[in-house]
Amino acid sequence: MDFFIITSLTKNISRIDLIGILFGHLIFGVALTQLLDWTWLKNLMSEEDKTRMLKSYTWKDLLVDGAILTVVLGIIFLIISIFL
Repeated sequence: MDFFIITSLTKNISRIDLIGILFGHLIFGVALTQLLDWTWLKNLMSEEDKTRMLKSYTWKDLLVDGAILTVVLGIIFLIISIFL
């Protein structure tokens, strides 16, 4: 049933609509990032804790971060491909 709803929805959305939706979300994300107050992030960790954490960062952590980024991008492309 859910698949039928998605396929019938994709017939009603054109590429221009999809590009407008994606572009609107991008503008909203940038605007929200600029509007929010991020000064509290500086106080989360002391300088000593930051340097200790960066020194203990290994290739395994980099691999996990890359995998997370790959999954997120894959989901985004999957959503785009459904509507195109």
